[in-house]
Amino acid sequence: MADGEYRTPRCRVLLTEASSASARETLTVLGRQGHEVGVMDSGGPSLTARSRWVARRHRGPRFSAGPERYLAALRRVLTEYEYDVVLPTHEQLVALARHREEFGALGAGLAVPAFDSVRRVQDKAETVRLFRTLGLPQPDTALVADEKALLAQADRLPAYVKLPVSTSSRGVWRATGPAELAEAAARPEVRETFDRGGEILVQKALRGPLVMAQSLFDRGTLAGAHVSVRSREGAQGSASAKESLALPEVTRHLAELGAALEWHGPLSMDGILDESLGTVHYIDVNPRLVEPVNAQLAGVDLVPRWLALSRGEAVGPPPPARAGVRTHMLLMAVLRHAEVGRGRSAILGELVRAAAGKGWYEGSEEELLPLRSDPAGALLLGAISACLLVHPPLWRRLAGSGAPPHALSAEGWRELTEYPTS
Repeated sequence: MADGEYRTPRCRVLLTEASSASARETLTVLGRQGHEVGVMDSGGPSLTARSRWVARRHRGPRFSAGPERYLAALRRVLTEYEYDVVLPTHEQLVALARHREEFGALGAGLAVPAFDSVRRVQDKAETVRLFRTLGLPQPDTALVADEKALLAQADRLPAYVKLPVSTSSRGVWRATGPAELAEAAARPEVRETFDRGGEILVQKALRGPLVMAQSLFDRGTLAGAHVSVRSREGAQGSASAKESLALPEVTRHLAELGAALEWHGPLSMDGILDESLGTVHYIDVNPRLVEPVNAQLAGVDLVPRWLALSRGEAVGPPPPARAGVRTHMLLMAVLRHAEVGRGRSAILGELVRAAAGKGWYEGSEEELLPLRSDPAGALLLGAISACLLVHPPLWRRLAGSGAPPHALSAEGWRELTEYPTS
């Protein structure tokens, strides 16, 4: 059966958060396929706001404020309401893996790996060691344990200085000279990492487009994979345009990584493509499925496979994706113009080109806010665009500068790894 035709019976599905782009796109796939969807909602700006596909919203605390408080709210929801499947659309997967047996016994299907496997990809220093062991390509990377060692990395510049645990491009700083290395070393979160005996990554910057690979595993066996390239950058490092790629080597690397970890559920990687050699050097791993609509349109419908895995069903071998499928996120393009200071004319021009299907939008499909099938997206896009046309610097408040509500903070990671749980 072609994966584009792969379907599961109608399910009652609970998404673990409501604010991320991944949650929005997972909702789109589920809604179009007729599933009943509930979301855990911590309030504030949300890409799923007013969507006709959200059947029920469950208010709860911000995951970023503490995973154990969040899990207590999720536990109550799963006790009081009947759901067939829980899909952790962001780093809630990390916390659920920590309590996998408990939540697996609550009745709703759940596909998450063992927590020991999660540790090896959530901690970037551990991931670097794992990739070295497996022989997976990555940029030249140093792991440093003190300020002196960090300041001695001038030979790797330009480079990215990374906290061992961070998300959504937070906790990552680009250094092009010794002064910027010193600025990174002086940051409170870097000093705190050293004080706690942790390691900071200094990773040589590579030139090339960003490649996004995502996959599903059935207890270490690859059950679905998709690769796309960021054709155009959006706000805060997101992709405002993508194109699906056929890179068998990346799929093979995903399979090797998942097998080594005995991974169960979703897993994604980002990398930099050397276009002259066709080689990808991996820069990040995420224990979740990232923005699955491009994959669906390319013939790899990962979400119904994810549902099936969560219900304990076999899904069969993964199908190949079609290369050259183009998608876009108009909202991220609009926010990007404001972010880099291009002003009102650039924002208005972007909206006009999108409406006319010109430029980047020719032969491309909206993946984040499907205006025709879910009109609430038009309201959100219109409201944000209007605000930016009045005052472009408002993008900072709209995009947010701190940890998003769905993200796992460094303190949250310590809560899951260092403190006893009840």
